[in-house]
Amino acid sequence: MNMKKLWEELLEIAKTYHKENKYFYSKTKRGVYKIKSYDKDKIVIKKFNGLDEVLTKNRLFSNIDKLIYGTPWKISSCLKTFLLLHPKIKEENGNLKLVNEED
Repeated sequence: MNMKKLWEELLEIAKTYHKENKYFYSKTKRGVYKIKSYDKDKIVIKKFNGLDEVLTKNRLFSNIDKLIYGTPWKISSCLKTFLLLHPKIKEENGNLKLVNEED
């Protein structure tokens, strides 16, 4: 998958959640998150029990190999939960993995 297309799709998800004022939850339902803001280079996620988290385009692109191969990536549960909203990003063995269209 093209990295630029992946980022654009994540921005669309952020835009939808921000516009509809929707919340998303961690796997254990203990973390509650909301899109605070977004622009072409970053997505800011509001955590209701702590500081806001920022996912930048540069951070995603510099760690894209970790998504492609499913290797460990130390990110907060907030960012992990947001990335899992994308239909082509799945969790395998505790790591995020970008799945191909054929899978």
